[in-house]
Amino acid sequence: MAKLGKKWTCFLCGTKFYDLSKPEAICPKPECRANQKDAPAKAKAPKRVKAVVHIEDDFPVGENEQEILPDDGLEESFGIANAKVEGVDPDLPMDDYDE
Repeated sequence: MAKLGKKWTCFLCGTKFYDLSKPEAICPKPECRANQKDAPAKAKAPKRVKAVVHIEDDFPVGENEQEILPDDGLEESFGIANAKVEGVDPDLPMDDYDE
């Protein structure tokens, strides 16, 4: 197959053509004959701006209020860091948990 050169679309009439590896790409339509080097510069696409979403807390802690966490000393008594308080009866001896 022969080398057809670069494919062009005329900026004036929209005709698609190959330049046949000639130094100038000129539209083949007799009524147009526009040189493609005279085409106006393409407009640059605008830069995309990243959207930032701010999510507000549903229940913000006020200036005078503080979050109250239970401090039973269970972590130290069981020897477990970050122990969960749920489901633990401090009055029940540890031997009864196994049964």
